[in-house]
Amino acid sequence: MTNDRHSMDSLFEIIDQTLDDFSGMLIVDKKGQVIYASPSFSEYLFDLDPVAVMGKDIEELSPGSGLLEVLNTGIPQLGKIWEIRGHKMVVSRYPIVKDRIIGAMSLIQFRRLEDSFDLVEQLTEHHEHLDYYKQELKQLWCAKYSFDSILGNSFAIMEAKRKAWDIAITHSPVLVTGETGTGKELFAQAIHQDSPQKDGPFVAVNCAGIPENLMESELFGYEEGAFTGARRGGKPGKFELSNSGTIFLDEISELPLYMQAKLLRVLQEHEVERVGGNGITPVNSRVISATNRDLEAMVREGSFREDLYYRLNVFHVRVPALRERVEDISTISHHFIAAFNREIGTRVSGMDERALHMMMKYRWPGNVRELKSTIERACLDTKMGFIKLSHLYYIKDQMENSDDRGSDTQLSLKTIRMEAERKAILNVLEKTGGNKTLACKLLAVNRTSFYSKLKELGIEDYI
Repeated sequence: MTNDRHSMDSLFEIIDQTLDDFSGMLIVDKKGQVIYASPSFSEYLFDLDPVAVMGKDIEELSPGSGLLEVLNTGIPQLGKIWEIRGHKMVVSRYPIVKDRIIGAMSLIQFRRLEDSFDLVEQLTEHHEHLDYYKQELKQLWCAKYSFDSILGNSFAIMEAKRKAWDIAITHSPVLVTGETGTGKELFAQAIHQDSPQKDGPFVAVNCAGIPENLMESELFGYEEGAFTGARRGGKPGKFELSNSGTIFLDEISELPLYMQAKLLRVLQEHEVERVGGNGITPVNSRVISATNRDLEAMVREGSFREDLYYRLNVFHVRVPALRERVEDISTISHHFIAAFNREIGTRVSGMDERALHMMMKYRWPGNVRELKSTIERACLDTKMGFIKLSHLYYIKDQMENSDDRGSDTQLSLKTIRMEAERKAILNVLEKTGGNKTLACKLLAVNRTSFYSKLKELGIEDYI
């Protein structure tokens, strides 16, 4: 018994030294009698010397202390408000168990109730800041486009969309190929938006736009002091930023061979090592890459690694050139016209037949990107009404200096029908001042069919 008492005294001594002036601890035995009270607890709460507190019944010292309840139930009480002698504080109470309950302990967490409010306020502020930065990060690294953003009803574009949609549900790498301006990133974003990774970030990297000496640190990050000018604390690379989401490597053909080897390792091991670092960071990013070059030819030439090519090309989507889907030109053009009307306040209604005919004869080397620029120029010249042949001087000049002069592409029956429907609907919308409900009545069509037709004709945004 003497040895036990000596051991307990030694333990209490250690506790006294450990607790600071703002902490406090009180221990009672199974009968509710005090066997230990830290000096701060005794003096601050009971205005007694610690020795004078020993052996006293806790209910005599502080009725409703809660310790008897803990002794009886064995259930801890966490973060409770305890008021004694006009002091309100936050305490937690715990049973002391050795085969059975042999005592209970009360520990001061906040001497003043106000201190707990301050902590809650600080934590709330930190959480608000964290939520804000999470939201900012999501907006910064997010996909804006879905499969609905890819316009057109031609067989070529619908087939490409169908294939991409099937691929989206997998986690495997995807290679998107197509000429410049066809919308390869649009497809990459749509795949991400329809994938299991859609709630994660979408991080786009233009491999051709990164200086070769910075490429490794941009993709894989760097540690503090890795090189002159390295940011304090280091910096995560694009792969780390895209973790649990998608990384889009545009113009993948421009990666130098030494970086191709490093990228291959990341794809195989699913981990990155920062420049100047020794540690390994696991990454779980889906890789979508894109190029307008023939990677198979580059493999044969030795300028692109064959093993990397097969790693990236698990699934392949080819985005058709605009000249392969000329029937979509009208729909896409009207979409751009509506967008430009909203942006700068023009009142362009569409294109006349001769203007459309010329646009369908042109080969569009810049594809949809070039078409968008052409429409914007034409809208600015037209201001209101229909785009005419004279407003398309840019592509007219291009055609006069190319082999397109002898081309005699004819408008398809489907295109002629769509243009007639488009003009009829636009005329009615003009008469109703953009009131689509009234337009439905005048055209004697139900609302669902009318809106489907607007979308098919590329004028769903008409106001």
